[in-house]
Amino acid sequence: MAVVIKGFMYEGPSTDAKPTVNVPTNARFLETDTGLEYYWNGASWLVWLGDENYAILLMRSNILHVPTNAGWTSDNIVGGYGWLGPSTVVSYTGVGANGRGLEHTSLSGFTQGAGWLDFFNWGKKTYLVFNISRVNSDVQVIARCQLKEANAEGALAAKGIGLRMDNYALVGESYGTALGTVALGVTLNSGEDKQVVIIHDPDTPQIMWYVDGVLEGTQSTAANIPSGLGGATGYLVASIINGAAGGVDGGLWVFHPKIWQDR
Repeated sequence: MAVVIKGFMYEGPSTDAKPTVNVPTNARFLETDTGLEYYWNGASWLVWLGDENYAILLMRSNILHVPTNAGWTSDNIVGGYGWLGPSTVVSYTGVGANGRGLEHTSLSGFTQGAGWLDFFNWGKKTYLVFNISRVNSDVQVIARCQLKEANAEGALAAKGIGLRMDNYALVGESYGTALGTVALGVTLNSGEDKQVVIIHDPDTPQIMWYVDGVLEGTQSTAANIPSGLGGATGYLVASIINGAAGGVDGGLWVFHPKIWQDR
């Protein structure tokens, strides 16, 4: 029996070699013949010990389930609007030409011992995890969810990682010293939400974009991968902007965003 991949879970007999290439940190492997479960620590497979592993994970990393019902700032123009909920950040363009909905929140505590408290340490492996959905199709509408050193709408122009949606088509974005994009080959249906996991690995270096547990794109150009200490406040930004024609009230929904950063 060959090894089977089910998103971040791998299954196979103990006699088969476990995968070691492009395996997400903390992925799990179940040996189907022994019942033993393993987790990938970024370099090797270790036996999963149960609840204590969670305590070790907390000790060795920064984990933030970003609150969505407080702490965000709106920056809407030309009739754009939005709201916050217990699990959701919502932005709409309004129907005006170039209308924009934008919500942003600053992040602190991701540079411990190495820099200013609200900068981001891009020298550490980072996961950005969220679900995303779009409503009201328009080919001119562009939506984004980004972790970056700015709180404005638009393509990355400083260190950062993120996801762009050209109408409903998903595109990976990243910036080290230059902007890089990766077409992910995934197009959403209206009102459909998918999980997006962006893994920033500065040591390899590479950035990987997973959609519903499937690797859909990889960036390995060094100039497009942020590294080292950040030089400005880090923000999580959800934005959507209308085109010059307007006429459609495009909507972006971002659900339960999370950040994991290695210490």
